[in-house]
Amino acid sequence: MLYINFFRCKYENREAFDLQQRNIILYKKELAKLQAVSYLINNNLNINDINDCFNIKSFHSNRLFFLIHTLFYIKKTKPQHVIIHGLDYFLEAGLIGFLFKLPVFLQHHAEKTYLRKKSILMSVADNYISAYFFNGKELAKPYLENKLIKAGLKIIEIPEATTPFTLKEKHTTSTKRLVCIGRLNENKNTITILKAINLVKESRQDFHLSIFYGTSELEHELKTYVDSNQLHSLVSFKGSISQQEVESVLNQSDIFVSASLYEGSGFSLIEAMACGVYPIVSTISAFNYLVSDLALKQQFEPTNEIELAQKLNAALDTELNILMRQSIHQHFKKTCSSTAIAEAIHASLIPFK
Repeated sequence: MLYINFFRCKYENREAFDLQQRNIILYKKELAKLQAVSYLINNNLNINDINDCFNIKSFHSNRLFFLIHTLFYIKKTKPQHVIIHGLDYFLEAGLIGFLFKLPVFLQHHAEKTYLRKKSILMSVADNYISAYFFNGKELAKPYLENKLIKAGLKIIEIPEATTPFTLKEKHTTSTKRLVCIGRLNENKNTITILKAINLVKESRQDFHLSIFYGTSELEHELKTYVDSNQLHSLVSFKGSISQQEVESVLNQSDIFVSASLYEGSGFSLIEAMACGVYPIVSTISAFNYLVSDLALKQQFEPTNEIELAQKLNAALDTELNILMRQSIHQHFKKTCSSTAIAEAIHASLIPFK
């Protein structure tokens, strides 16, 4: 089986590549225990890892020449299945399916391809694409409604990524610890969380929210809101931290909060569940899928701070004990762990031999 990533990337070194690709390589390695896997990528490192069942090979070129490299690679290696990261590469997927008569799969990667002008050609490419992996069927609706994907039966629900994070010992405190992780931009909608905190503070102050972020487009506006509403004792802006520190922070947190307006994968939610953190998340497609079978959760309309305040109060009144944390972690293992994703992919390929 061949995985292909057409997106052209530059990495400072191999360590940077391993860190950035970790969440998707983990399940590929697990999948390699079930069938041989090769991963062909477009980057500047000239990687050529050859192992018994999992190989990584990279070329670095523009989109056309990488496609040519890929076609020769397929002709040489003769994979039984091809999976391509990103629906934006539907033309490449269709061409591979047409030329080699192989089962070809496209994996959604948060992109909104249906909004692009070239998407009018996607319905043609769809004739040569066997199936599509989405982080929940809700995310596929625009493609089906616009007839870019003709059959709903082609949609397969598989999380896009996993995490090596796991459940660790938590130190108990009288103050419930809330955590928010993500960019400070319009899409992450952090202002709704702050507005909800401002409502909750009127009746209680037995909690503290820590906000971690890598990019800070709206940092000034959000801090201004905290200043004007005197939320300093309840909210801290922590900035950027390493992945190792993120795992530690999550394991010492009680509640994970996200008010995102759109997500393709929900990486932070996946990481939070791996660490057993109680999720309060917006009712968007990706989140709905990830927590659909999880009893221990709260959800709210993305821009409804009143509803979020109610959900926060309910969670703050709940004793979030070790049994609940273990239950949330087990949900992660069942749905989003590297083993769960690998088994789901393997099972989805069997009918296409």
